[in-house]
Amino acid sequence: MKTFVIIAALLAATQAGAFERMTQADCAASWEAFNLLMNEGDQGDRREDASVRVTPQGWCAVRGSDPAFRRSRFDEMQWQAEDMARFVNDGIPPLALEFAITGIDPGAMVGSDINTSRPPLTFSATLRQMPQAGQLIVERAELASDAGDVIAGSMVFERLFLSSLSMMQVSMGSVVFKAGLFEMTLTGEHENPFGFGGDLAMRGNPDMQRRAAFDLISQLPQGFVDNASRAELTGFAGELPNPRGTFAMSVNSETGFGLMQVGVFAALEWVDTVENGGLEVLLDGMTLGADWSPSTGQAD
Repeated sequence: MKTFVIIAALLAATQAGAFERMTQADCAASWEAFNLLMNEGDQGDRREDASVRVTPQGWCAVRGSDPAFRRSRFDEMQWQAEDMARFVNDGIPPLALEFAITGIDPGAMVGSDINTSRPPLTFSATLRQMPQAGQLIVERAELASDAGDVIAGSMVFERLFLSSLSMMQVSMGSVVFKAGLFEMTLTGEHENPFGFGGDLAMRGNPDMQRRAAFDLISQLPQGFVDNASRAELTGFAGELPNPRGTFAMSVNSETGFGLMQVGVFAALEWVDTVENGGLEVLLDGMTLGADWSPSTGQAD
């Protein structure tokens, strides 16, 4: 509940401003600046030559079918922003940004050239910064498949000042995650519908997936997750590898989850982190709440 109150209050404060209608000049300049940033100043990248247009709704847009893309893994990219001049002229983030990428090949999530039966994805997000408070608000980030699977989240980051390149560099050492609300709706039609790689996809080994999940849940510190939420996590894990329903989770950090905790996690092997008390250090000051609502026909 505390996490919900924090995020709800911040969203109410940030959503008052409306996005500016983009002009053709805004779109061309921002696309050029984006490509120069991604290619570290190399002006010879063909993607810069992609045809950028303004949609009737006032968004900038490029199509993945444009000849400038040698091999496209998406259908269309759209974006709009507040104060885009900050990015174009000074190389710092705009005050707010909203974008959507449609028709993403799930194989592109892990750089795979293997075609799968998983349907295309849409990735969208709305981000807004509060400069005076040093906060970045992810109002909503969402990855959705055409089959109806959705994973979404709202997050608050603090101690992040983006007024200049030098302040951005300083902030990289101080930024912390403060709170987040996350929700995942799964139809159960496709295993790993979002194309995530690694241990999240252990095809043909459902028992292995469940055992690994149960083991991790049992290792979570008591101060991080209470018994009720642990039971909800266990219920979700018991439906792997094809859960059907909605899983919701809230995460809150009293002091902020920063680079110190991430450094501990990165310095240790995963097994050492779990078995040698590393999770208690990693998750110190954080709390997690969970709720699993299976679809009709599944056990609650």
